[in-house]
Amino acid sequence: MASYDKNLITCVEFGTHSIRALHGTCDKAGNPVVLGIGQEPADGTVCKGEIIQPERAGAILGKALADADQSAGIANERRNVFCIVNGAGVTSRQGEGQVFIYSEDHKIHLSHITEAVKKAQSVVLPSDQVMLGSFDSYFLLDSKTRVADPEGMTAARLDAFIHIFSISGKQLKTTRDLLRDQGFEERIELVFSPVAAAYGVLREEEKNNGVLLLDMGAGVTSYLVIRRDGILASGALPIGTDNIANDLSIGLELGIEQCRKMLIDPKLERKIRSGEPFIETGGPISGISRKIPVGSYERIIELRLQEIFSILRERLDPRTCLPQLESGIVFCGGGALIPAAQKNLKEIMGMQVRTGNPAGFSGAMTELENPVRNASLLGLLKYVTSVENGAGSSGLRLGDALEDFGDNLIKKMKDFTKVFKI
Repeated sequence: MASYDKNLITCVEFGTHSIRALHGTCDKAGNPVVLGIGQEPADGTVCKGEIIQPERAGAILGKALADADQSAGIANERRNVFCIVNGAGVTSRQGEGQVFIYSEDHKIHLSHITEAVKKAQSVVLPSDQVMLGSFDSYFLLDSKTRVADPEGMTAARLDAFIHIFSISGKQLKTTRDLLRDQGFEERIELVFSPVAAAYGVLREEEKNNGVLLLDMGAGVTSYLVIRRDGILASGALPIGTDNIANDLSIGLELGIEQCRKMLIDPKLERKIRSGEPFIETGGPISGISRKIPVGSYERIIELRLQEIFSILRERLDPRTCLPQLESGIVFCGGGALIPAAQKNLKEIMGMQVRTGNPAGFSGAMTELENPVRNASLLGLLKYVTSVENGAGSSGLRLGDALEDFGDNLIKKMKDFTKVFKI
């Protein structure tokens, strides 16, 4: 076995179109290194982030893992795995806990922070939800001064605001059982898709100044609002690029696969920009050429994009979220490859948008069809290397959510405030 096998990291993603497996490690400096990639068509086993045919999905994952083994040139013993979760089954809420400091000097100690955070975490979840984990949002001193780390400061009252993630018990059990069937027994950790993507594409100044991360896949568009390493909002919309392709398919009477390719075809985009009035393409019957008005094509795409981004804007609180986004929006996933998407996103949200290209990776990157499309999978590798090497804050470490989550979340109380940061 290769010398890096003992530090091998396996990452898995169940996407609407593809089931992917990635083997990676980290170099001596702790930077993520991609060793091998495996990817197989999902073949209808995944719908909007949910595994709807576990047995078939497991067989497909087995092929993807074997491809990743071959690509990396290893024989993986299948001990530990990190898996992205997404979709409507993952929900979030803000917890709030308050503590009064009665000492004469009103100095805030770690015990006060611990108590406030524990109170914030003690939310009542719906009966079908299981807690995954939580992040710092921020702390408030005397109901007016907002700080990231209050230890050592003075106040009569300390409020902790914690962003809490949960997942449906059914989705969690299905995912975990499927991974166990592939031989992963020692450690299974699940990470919400935009959290993983944040590790792969966000810059430090963006996180500090406030940024909206948007990850648009084929079936789900998920998002995360971050400021000063704290999460202020997150969610997942059960809508994605397949909805746009489906609109084109119906409106233009074209095959769905053809429409998916058209959305990200750079040659087609160049023709549109050059001012050509028609797009020449094949019809539903192979071999028959058709001319489609560019205006019709653009209008269909625009209407759906405006709907998606308008829903997103309504989800974000205009008082607590939107004013925090000084760095604008970082856009990743397959949707970021659609030229019209960035234009419409910028117009509807009223802020700057940049493409989220994963950075800081080395190794077998050429095996990825497009890094922007795979931002979550690559980000998951970076998340794991950060956690394992103790570099900075550990982020959302979920552990085995069905079994004693609390004991796994915090190993050292002295690092309490760091554990919850991204």
